[in-house]
Amino acid sequence: MSIDRRWLFVRVAFALIVYLLVESVAFGGLFVLRKTRGLRYFPDGSALSSKARADLDLFLAPGSKPRMTMDPDLGWIHGPDRAGINAAGMRDDREYNPEPDSSVLRVAAFGDSFTYGSDVELGENWAKRIPAINPAIEVLNYGVGAYGVDQAYLRYLRSGADFHPHMVLIGYMGENIGRHVNVYRGFYTGHYPDWFLTKPRFRMEKGQLALIPNPLRSVDDYRRLRDDERTVLSELARNDFHYAGHYGAGPFDFSPTVRLVKMVRARIELKRQRPIFRMDGQYDQQSEAYAITVGILDAFYRKVLEAGALPIIVVFPDLNQDEQRSREGKPRSYAALLNDFNRKGYRYIDAEDALASVQQRYTINDLTVRWGHYSKLGNDIVARHILKTLGNWNLDHVSEVKAAAATERARLGRGFQGESSTSSK
Repeated sequence: MSIDRRWLFVRVAFALIVYLLVESVAFGGLFVLRKTRGLRYFPDGSALSSKARADLDLFLAPGSKPRMTMDPDLGWIHGPDRAGINAAGMRDDREYNPEPDSSVLRVAAFGDSFTYGSDVELGENWAKRIPAINPAIEVLNYGVGAYGVDQAYLRYLRSGADFHPHMVLIGYMGENIGRHVNVYRGFYTGHYPDWFLTKPRFRMEKGQLALIPNPLRSVDDYRRLRDDERTVLSELARNDFHYAGHYGAGPFDFSPTVRLVKMVRARIELKRQRPIFRMDGQYDQQSEAYAITVGILDAFYRKVLEAGALPIIVVFPDLNQDEQRSREGKPRSYAALLNDFNRKGYRYIDAEDALASVQQRYTINDLTVRWGHYSKLGNDIVARHILKTLGNWNLDHVSEVKAAAATERARLGRGFQGESSTSSK
């Protein structure tokens, strides 16, 4: 072998070693981001994922029965033909009379999958455990998977008073804040690779909630998404905070370095906006998402009072985040929101208080199942904590709840009605 060829071989070998070293470091970086921040390479912002496209085709097929029913105003909802969903769209195996029995405290619960009780059987979710423990209380479960409180609030405005609850539990899961500035889930997270449905959202305009209606409201709209997905997705991006963190798929995505660079650049673009979370993992109170979240909860709380019921906010910590933070002695990510509730005098129940009390007895895996939803054990702990708190507040009988609702309306005064109004854009 000549000196020139030997030198060329050394240079190629050195370049290959450097390349493999860089790729190995990048692969390690991707692994660390996934394990510590829950961030995965997800390039499906400019095009539907293969799973989403397959589900969209199934949705558009004649006679299809998707697991979620498209709703023009709310985005999606559980259809009454789904197992475990009653005629009113609640998660229940029984029907309810419009008027509650005089001897029963009727509670309605609105929220996302943590309210619904995903990944456990119907009788195991906290909403069903409450009446099983105390038959003098019934809970009407309006929870819907993947909702934000914005959608839960809009559902309450539509049908929350139909069954005349004495009390309304407003379910809030710590991660919901990110959903309140989201329209298409593919811009936000890769945890829903088969998701194609869109949702409404709110903006804050001069201190008032302004509704941006659900952008895809009909089967024809979803046909257009299938036939011209890039154009439709670019339209959805205009009202989606998370689109700034978008990156598309490319021919060199086999390279960990390329994937890591795309993810880092996307995070930098997001940071140029006011971030939802501070560096310490707590809510950024100056962010758009925080202002909208507070606005929605304020409006929801007040609308419940206007309807004659007593509102109570129930905070569900994400066991994959806040329960871990609690075990490490860190503040809850939503601590600022609790401070806001205290300042306003809102009644709330933080389920983390119950879960923190059993940390020495149970692991996170004991309390959680897939997606961080509560296990059968976790649901039972939450149900008993809610019941105990209501008992401590003397709010486990109809007369007491009615009196408390009247007192709360008087405390907030008539002026609150204007603060909860919304406009539509």
